[in-house]
Amino acid sequence: MRRSLLLSLLAATVLPAQAQLSPNGATASFKGSLPPKPTAALSAEQEAGIAKELAAVTKAFASVKKHPRAADADIFIKAVRYALEFDEWYDKKPEDGVKKATALLDEAKKRIASLKKNETSWMNGSGPKVLGFYSKIDDSPQPYGVEIPEGLEFGAGKKPVPMWIWLHGRGDTSTDLSFVYGKLMAKKPGQFQPAGTIVIHPFGRYCNGWKSAGETDVFECRDDATKRFNVDTNRVALAGFSMGGAGAWHLGAHYADQWACVHTGAGFADVKRYQKLTPDKYPVWYEQTLWGVYDVPDYARNFMNVPLISYSGEIDAQRDSAEYMMEVLAKEGIKPPHLIGPGMGHKYHPEVIKEVQAWIEKAVAKGRELFPDEVHVQTKTPFYGRMKWVNLHGMEESWKDARIDARVVDGGTIEMKTSNVTRIVFYPPPQARKGGDKLKLIIDGTELQLTAGPEAPKFETFMSPGPKVANAFCRLIKENGAWRDFGNAVPFQHEGPEGGKAGAHPGPMDASFLKRFVVVLPDGESSSPAVDAWVKAESAHFLQRWRGLMRGDARVVQASDIADVFEAGKTQSLILWGTPESNSCIRQLVKSLPVEWSAAKVGIGAQSFDAKTHVPLLTYPCLKSMGFEAVINSGLTFREAHDRTNSLQNPKLPDWAILDITQPPSAETAGKVVAADFFDDHWQVKKP
Repeated sequence: MRRSLLLSLLAATVLPAQAQLSPNGATASFKGSLPPKPTAALSAEQEAGIAKELAAVTKAFASVKKHPRAADADIFIKAVRYALEFDEWYDKKPEDGVKKATALLDEAKKRIASLKKNETSWMNGSGPKVLGFYSKIDDSPQPYGVEIPEGLEFGAGKKPVPMWIWLHGRGDTSTDLSFVYGKLMAKKPGQFQPAGTIVIHPFGRYCNGWKSAGETDVFECRDDATKRFNVDTNRVALAGFSMGGAGAWHLGAHYADQWACVHTGAGFADVKRYQKLTPDKYPVWYEQTLWGVYDVPDYARNFMNVPLISYSGEIDAQRDSAEYMMEVLAKEGIKPPHLIGPGMGHKYHPEVIKEVQAWIEKAVAKGRELFPDEVHVQTKTPFYGRMKWVNLHGMEESWKDARIDARVVDGGTIEMKTSNVTRIVFYPPPQARKGGDKLKLIIDGTELQLTAGPEAPKFETFMSPGPKVANAFCRLIKENGAWRDFGNAVPFQHEGPEGGKAGAHPGPMDASFLKRFVVVLPDGESSSPAVDAWVKAESAHFLQRWRGLMRGDARVVQASDIADVFEAGKTQSLILWGTPESNSCIRQLVKSLPVEWSAAKVGIGAQSFDAKTHVPLLTYPCLKSMGFEAVINSGLTFREAHDRTNSLQNPKLPDWAILDITQPPSAETAGKVVAADFFDDHWQVKKP
C-alpha cells in the first residue's frame, strides 16, 4: 500500500513534466519551425570555409556518382549542404558544428577514394555503420544506421539473418548532419541488442512521425539493408519508442503483413484523443475524415495478422495512448501484452526492457507466416487495403470502415465476409489448392467457382503488388449488391472513373508524395497576375518545405519539357502548377478533369468562382495511362503550424478544393478554402 501511495504521489509531481504536449498542443522540443533556427550559428568565415571544402568534395564525387554504392558517400555531402542552407547548427558553440561538418566531409572523401577503386571497406566487420540509398521518390540520398553484432556472418552465400527496424523518437535538431554524425561516431549500441541480429535505424526523412515520405523511407531502407546483408525477410521486427512508437503503431497496423512482430513503445495512436480535442475544437469535417488515413484505431483489426507487444512507463503521459489501444483491440478480440515499467516516465525500465526483447526475439525466431489460414483486413482507404494474400481493391464508400475476413476451410474452400467492399484481388494460398486449378469460394453467403490460376514460384509481401506471374490472381467484383468472378486474366481498370478508386491511387492529394513524383512548373503566363504570383510563391514554398522537412531535392521540370503528359505520367505522379493558360501540361489534361476552367471562371460541380482570384487544387487519375495521377496546385497540405506535433502532420485537404487567394497564405493554409470535398468512389463530383 505504501508503494502504491508513493507511486501515486510521484505520478502527481512528474506527469506534467512528462507530458509531450504543452497547453498549445506543441511538442516540448518545438522551437517554432522545422528545422529550428540555429543555437550556435557559424560565422561568415566558418561557413565560407565549409562551403569551399564542400564544393571540392562535391566535384570529386562526380567521378563516382554512378557507382552502385554512391549514396554511401553522397549522404555526407547532402548533410553538410543542407546544414549550410538551413543554418542547422545546434551545438553549444559554433566550433562543434564546424567539427561535425568537417568530419562528414572527411568521411565523404575517404569513401569517394574507395569507390574509385570499387571498394566499400566501411561495409566490413561488425559494429555501428552509417549507409545510404537513393530514394525512388525524388532520387535523394537518404541515410540509415546499422548495428552488426560481433561475430555475425552475413552477406551472399551466408545464412540469412534476422533484422530489427528501430524507429527513433522525435528530435527537432536531428537533421541529416546530426543523424549521420551520430551514426558515424556511435560508440554505444542502441536501445536493443538482440543476439545474432542486425538492427537498422532509418532516418525516416527527419521529423514527420514516420508518415508521408518518412513512411516510404522505412521500406526503402529495409529493402536496401535486406539486399546488402542477406536478411531473412520473414524474420524482420518493427519497433520504436515515442515518435518511433507512434510509427510502430502506424506502420504495424497499416502494413501488418510485413513484420514478424511489432513492438510499440510510448507513442501516440490517433489525433482526437491525443490532442484532447473536444467538439468545439474539432477542425472542418473533411479534416476529421482524413484522420482516417493514419489513426490506428481505424486499422486495429489488422493486428490479428501479426504478434504485437506494447510498453509504457507507469507514470508516462503517453501511457494513455497504449491503454486506449488496448481497449480498441479488446473489442476485436485481440489482447496483446502491454508491459508497464514501474515508476517510469517516458523511458524504458531496465528490467522490463529485457522482457520486451525476449518476447520480440521469440516472435522473430518463429517468423511471419506468408499464407496463414486466416487473413483480416480493416481500412478506411484502398491504399492500405493489402494484407498477406488478400487485397481490398475497392470500396463502396471510401473513408468509412471497410473489412475483409478471409479463411481457408476444408482444405479447398475459401470463405470471405466483407463490409463496404466492392473489389477484391487475392492470391489463392497453397492450402486452398487441393482441387487443382478449381477453387470454391463462399463470399458473404454467395458460392462461386473460380479458376485458381498458376502458383507463383515465390511470393514476397513487400511493397510490390505480389507475384509476377500471369493470371495468378483471382479477382472479385460486387455489382448491384451481388459478387461475381471478374476473372484472373484481365486486371481491374486503374485509370479512371470506370475503374473506381483503386489501391494505386485512391486520393487524397498528399498520397502522391509517398511515391515517385516530378514537379511541373508553368511554361507561360495566365491572364491573372494574382494567380501567377500565387502559383510562383506556393510552388517555391513547397519545394523549400520538401527540402527542409522531407530532406530531399524534388525533381523539377518546366511544362515545356514534357511533350506528352500522358506518357510522362506512366512512371511518376505529376505535380502540376498553374492554369490551362500558363501550363501546357494542364492544358493537355483539362478536358479530362471534372473542372470547368477558363480565364474567367473556375468551377467544380454546381459551384463556380472568379478565376482571377480563385485557384483549384485537386488530384485526379489520368484516363489514358495505367496508375497515373496528377496533382494540381498543391504540395503537402499540412504546413508549418502543424509541425508543432507529429500527430498533426496529416492531410488537411481532401481530393479537391477551391482557394480564394485574396486571403494570403499562412502557416496553416495556402488561402481561404471556399469549397472542398472528396470525389465519390468512381471519381465523380458528389452531388450537393
